[in-house]
Amino acid sequence: MLTQTPLWPEPPAPPTSPRPRRGTRASERRRKRWTIGIVAAVTSLVVAAGSAYAFDVFEPEATNPPSAVAGAQAAIAESVSLQTALTTDLDDARAVLKSPDGKAADKSTRSALNTAIEDAERAVTSLKSVTTSPSGTEAEATALLKASAALDVDVPAVTAALREATAAVAASGRQARLARAVSGLETARDALKTAMVDGEQVHAESTADAAGRDALRAALDDGGDLTAQADKLLARAAEAQAATDAQTAADIQADASPAATAQAGTVQAAGAEAGAASEASADVLGDASRLTKALTEATAGIEEAAAAVSAETADDAPEAETDATDPGADDTGADPGDDAGTTDDTDTAPAGTCPEPDQVWSAENGHLSSSELAQIPFASGHYVRSDVVGALAELNAAYAAEFGVNMTINSSYRTYAEQEALYNPSSKTAAPPGCSNHGTGLAIDIGGGVATFGSAQYDWLKANAEAYGWVHPPFAEPSGRNPEPWHWQSVKAPNSY
Repeated sequence: MLTQTPLWPEPPAPPTSPRPRRGTRASERRRKRWTIGIVAAVTSLVVAAGSAYAFDVFEPEATNPPSAVAGAQAAIAESVSLQTALTTDLDDARAVLKSPDGKAADKSTRSALNTAIEDAERAVTSLKSVTTSPSGTEAEATALLKASAALDVDVPAVTAALREATAAVAASGRQARLARAVSGLETARDALKTAMVDGEQVHAESTADAAGRDALRAALDDGGDLTAQADKLLARAAEAQAATDAQTAADIQADASPAATAQAGTVQAAGAEAGAASEASADVLGDASRLTKALTEATAGIEEAAAAVSAETADDAPEAETDATDPGADDTGADPGDDAGTTDDTDTAPAGTCPEPDQVWSAENGHLSSSELAQIPFASGHYVRSDVVGALAELNAAYAAEFGVNMTINSSYRTYAEQEALYNPSSKTAAPPGCSNHGTGLAIDIGGGVATFGSAQYDWLKANAEAYGWVHPPFAEPSGRNPEPWHWQSVKAPNSY
C-alpha cells in the first residue's frame, strides 16, 4: 500500500531539553525575588517623595518661576528706580522755590510749581505701594503688574510736568531779578550823572580854595569812571537777558519732553547752555549789586563835596555895601538891625504856623535829644526816633531779601538848624523848620531805585512798607502837591508831610 504524503506537514517537535538540575532552579528563584524587592523599594521611594512635596515637607528647586511673578519682580525694580528719580526732582523743585530766583518768580508760576510738587508727592506714594514684594501667588503678582502698568504711564507725565514747572520758576525769577537789577543800576547811574552835572557847574563857578575844589574834582572823576562801568554792565545785562530768554524755552521744552533729548550729546549740550546762561545772569546780578551801591555812594560823595565848595564860596563872598545909592538900602537911613527899618523875614515860618494845611508845627521839631534817637543799623550816620527804628530795620531786611541790597538812606532826622539851611521859600522841596517830619525823627528819604516812581523798588515798598509801619504820604504821590517818590515816613508821624 502506497504511503500518502500530507500537504501540510506537521512541524517538527521541539527538541527536548534536559531536565534542569535542582540547584539551578533555586538560583533562578532568588534572582526573581531580588528583582521584585528592588522594584518595590524604588516604588516606595517615589511615593514617599511625592507625599513630601504634597505636604510641603520640602520644596523643589524653582527653575522656571511663573511668568506673572517674574514680571512683578521686574516691576518692583522699575518702581524703585522711578521713585528715586522722582524724589530727586522733588528735592530740586523745593530748593528752587526757596532760592532767590524762586522768591522773585511771579505768583502764577510759583503756584503752578506747588501744584506739580503735590502731584509728584502723590506719585511717590503710589510708587511705594508697588515696591512691596508679592507673596508669590499668581493673583497678587497679576494685581501688582496692573498697578505698575498704570504708573508707567502716569509717573513720566508727572515727572515731566514737575521739571517743566521747576524750570519755569527758575527762568521767571532770573528774568525778574535781572530786570530789577537793571532798573536799579540805571536809576543809580542817572542820579550820578545828574549829580555830576550839578557838581561840574559848582566847580566851574567856585572861588573856594584849591583843597575843596580838588576834592570835588576827584569825586567827579570817580563818578565818570563809575558811569562808564555802569554803561558796560548794562550792555552785559542786556546780553544776559537775551541769553536767559532764549534758554528759558529750551529748558522748559527739554524738561517737559525728556524723551526728545534722550541722546547724551543733546542733553550735555542743553545742560552746558543752561549753565552758561545761569552763570552769566549770576555774574551780572552780583556786579550790578556792587556797582549800584558804588554809584549811590559816589552820588552822595559828589553832592557832599559840591555842598562844601558852595558853602565855602558863599563864606568867601564879600558883603554888599549899603549906601544911599543901593537899591536895597533903607531910605530912612535906619540901622538894618533896627526892627523899625526891616521887613518881615519870609525865610522862616512864624512860630506855630506852617504854609501848608497838611503841615503841623511843633516846638520840639528839630530839637530831639540824643536819648530819643537811634542810629539806623544799616545806614551809619542816619538817625530816626528810637521807637520806630526796629520796624524800619525789619522793613529793610525784607527789602534786602527781595533786591539783594539794603535800602539807601539819603536823609533822616534833621535838626532845626539843618532844616533851616535847606529851606527855600521859593521851592516846595523842603518844609520850613519846625514843620518837617524829618525834624520829628519819623521821616526818611530813600535813594536807589526807590527814588523813581514806577520802579520795581518803589512798587515793592508801596505794596509792603505799611505792614512794617512806614508809608508814602499823599502829598508825595505823583498827583500830590509835591511829588517825591523818595520820601517815606512812619505811621506815627503827626501829619502827612
